[in-house]
Amino acid sequence: MSDPAVCSFITKILCAQGGGVPSEALPQHLELPGQQLERILQEAGNERFLVARQGLSCRVLAVSSVRLCLRNECGGCDCLHICKNYIQGRCYRPASGRGSCKYSHDVFSETNRKVLKNHELSGLNEDELRVLLLQNDPFLLPDVCNFYNKGEGNCQQDNCNKLHVCRFFLRGKCRFLKCKRSHNLLQPNTLKLLLAGGVDDKMAWNIQTICDHKTAELARELGSQKVHPSNPTVSTHGEEKKHIVGIEGEHKSSPDQASLLHVFMDHLQQQRPATRDLKSRGVGQEFPVKSSRYGDQGSLTPMPRPEARVKQIQISGVKAAPPPPPPKSTQDEEKKKNNEICLFYVWQFCKRKNNCDMIHYHLPYRWQVYTGTNWNDLSQMEEIEKAYCDPTITSLLNPPINFKTMMSYTNPVRRQSTPSSVTKPAKFIFTTKWLWYWKNDLNQWVEYGQQDGQRQGSSLSSDDLENLFLSQPDGTFQFQAGSQQYEINFKDMIQRNLLYQTQREVQRRPKYVSPEDVKKKKGHQDQSPASIPEPKYPKEWDKSLLPVIGYKSIEVSKASSEYTTMEKLFQKTMNDYTIVSIKRIQNPSLWQVFQWQKEQMKKKKGGQDIEEKLLFHGTGWSNLEAICNDNFDWRICGTNGTVYGKGSYFARDAQYSHKYCQAEAKLKNMFVARVLVGDFVVGHATYNRPPAKSAGLTNCYDSCVDKMLDPSIFVIFEKYQIYPAYIISYTEEKKCVVA
Repeated sequence: MSDPAVCSFITKILCAQGGGVPSEALPQHLELPGQQLERILQEAGNERFLVARQGLSCRVLAVSSVRLCLRNECGGCDCLHICKNYIQGRCYRPASGRGSCKYSHDVFSETNRKVLKNHELSGLNEDELRVLLLQNDPFLLPDVCNFYNKGEGNCQQDNCNKLHVCRFFLRGKCRFLKCKRSHNLLQPNTLKLLLAGGVDDKMAWNIQTICDHKTAELARELGSQKVHPSNPTVSTHGEEKKHIVGIEGEHKSSPDQASLLHVFMDHLQQQRPATRDLKSRGVGQEFPVKSSRYGDQGSLTPMPRPEARVKQIQISGVKAAPPPPPPKSTQDEEKKKNNEICLFYVWQFCKRKNNCDMIHYHLPYRWQVYTGTNWNDLSQMEEIEKAYCDPTITSLLNPPINFKTMMSYTNPVRRQSTPSSVTKPAKFIFTTKWLWYWKNDLNQWVEYGQQDGQRQGSSLSSDDLENLFLSQPDGTFQFQAGSQQYEINFKDMIQRNLLYQTQREVQRRPKYVSPEDVKKKKGHQDQSPASIPEPKYPKEWDKSLLPVIGYKSIEVSKASSEYTTMEKLFQKTMNDYTIVSIKRIQNPSLWQVFQWQKEQMKKKKGGQDIEEKLLFHGTGWSNLEAICNDNFDWRICGTNGTVYGKGSYFARDAQYSHKYCQAEAKLKNMFVARVLVGDFVVGHATYNRPPAKSAGLTNCYDSCVDKMLDPSIFVIFEKYQIYPAYIISYTEEKKCVVA
């Protein structure tokens, strides 16, 4: 049996490096003979260390059966009792005191220490334990979609933010040889949700490999000879492909741990100086990978040896060095960076140099492939970009890239670029100009705002769509072209006629810029008139605090007329309560979309002004950030009633909204929103959208109310009709009133 202390130390090393270490890097942290290391890993078994193939190399992954307790109240079990949100780094409640979290934030409580000791994990610190749990406990991953996992797997929900993955696969309990649910955690939509849930690219690969292995082991136990370890090898219809992640050949069961350990040991014995390139061992050789001369981000090189060893420590008679701080690799640096290319670096130079939080690259675009551990530059960058800019091209054969799925075989592909042109002034000449297309009856791609010779062109331009898309990438919105009303779904990239229900494909592709164009424009500014007019913001806004993405909250001065206006509006019905602060929300993206929606509503009414109101909305503290960033959405923020329809509720009187603020909080928060109420009608609980004014499906009201005469409650179904303008923070400590 392997030494528990040594196994705990190896687990600590693996978790300190993100959950797994390439076979070439593990000996750097241990002073153990090769045969002894092989014996330790073999004795520990794949319940503790999983040795997985990655190309022709191997990777050792940390595996554990330790889990978080799923019960709210527990009389004692062999699971850790820690707040799930705390482990994910998302619990903002204090650990104790008023308003504290009802779940424990004490990772190393006496009970948890016993659990960790039973699982031989006593040596891990909090960060290392977090990595181990994220990699092994499916409870910490984003929720799995229930609709996708039932029947035919049809999820009808727009903007579904849950994983469309087989729930049993994540638990290692899928018994179907040809499961019709996806087993692929690395496909773009799933990977996007995992990244948002705190799982990085490397850990996603680790989780995929661990789940693959468990699936293969279960199939072996059931006596099956044909295994489906991973749905990167299976299409959505269950058809098999030839490449299986971590397994060579087709229809083979998972290689046993011993055989992989021999492969692992071969690599240890063939170890060369750290200057040897891993690509010579076959990693990434399915793809034409390019070494970058413009910075080393994305390069694939072995982990360097530490320059010096720290003081030796003794573990059960075996000398081992504690893991040094993780080397600052280019991959670690890249994770900290914004995923956009620096405009200043492309233009001429960036004075922030290595301190810049954006990517430094010589072109305004960059194509990379994920080979399992790193993102590597693709060769033929210009050819790939030129093809991608053509909306008629959906894939390439050489190199093999599917632009719809952004995959090359089973490996994710990504395109990094400079910021969108709609987010920057026209003087920034290397922004990415995105063009939006729809497919007509002749299968021709037509840019929005242009006529195709068959019908009247839409008043909607590519820039309009780009603004809307950036504000809500998974959203839907409606617009009018001629006499017809349409809806665009950004998630599915589909345009639908609301009357005839016909659908057309939609594409978003960049305008092509060649490397020669970049060289000519370097160091110059665009002297031509701006093609995009500068947006007009409210006069009260601080123009120096306009973020490209997200929002800024600015406290309004009590001496200003702006503060007085909001104070009077609030105190009409809340005169006995004390206002602590009023903060203005400056979100340029949401404001531009709000103004665009107002213009669209005006066009529908023949140029008549749209009624706009300042209304209140009470909510809990947990929703503030989401609303300021992404606007009101009753599907996400929830609703406290659907008497007048399923939408976002707003009140004329602050006193009404006060009832829906967080009850236990001493300091309460209430939104003041600008709302385009337009034409309204009395609502009904069954309404999912405002009813039609007449028999025509496209001639609908704009909102619903509680009563037609002097309404006090408004229900908005289209989020673009709302702008969260202010947050009023106040206390329930009533003012002293002298009789």
